[in-house]
Amino acid sequence: MATKATGTATRKPRGRWWRRWMITCLIWAVPVAALGVKEMVSEMLYDSADLKVTLDRWVLTDAQRTLPGFTHCAGTLDAARAAGCPAAVVDANLKLRDEAVAEVHTRREAQVAGFFEAAVLYWVTPCIFILAVGIVLALIRRALRRPPPKLPATPAGPVGTAERPR
Repeated sequence: MATKATGTATRKPRGRWWRRWMITCLIWAVPVAALGVKEMVSEMLYDSADLKVTLDRWVLTDAQRTLPGFTHCAGTLDAARAAGCPAAVVDANLKLRDEAVAEVHTRREAQVAGFFEAAVLYWVTPCIFILAVGIVLALIRRALRRPPPKLPATPAGPVGTAERPR
């Protein structure tokens, strides 16, 4: 004789598959996020170093090298101005430095967009695929579990011998 405790012990709890799917997707998010963040950090470090080199570099034309005080053009723009670097040289390099800062900003925007594209490609897409496969398998199991529909009972009398009303 089966008791209530043994009857419910063999029955599967509802929503078990959904919980497993969510846990799998959350666990899969960890390596995807870790690799994405690692790539972003390494790219940002490279871009920051590249920006520092660009900001420390002074581009001088031959005409600017003939100006008095061009030897004081070194370091940051403010330090060069204070040291006596000609204004024409500072203004010419200001445009180059603004372009370098804008390029680094563009690179960072591309990195963030790339991170989200990678998250969709390597995390969301597999989770949706696993969900779709699970739903298809659940529908197949449900269709196989149900008995075929019962056909309506055939009439007791012979076919075509209905009584006429009087």
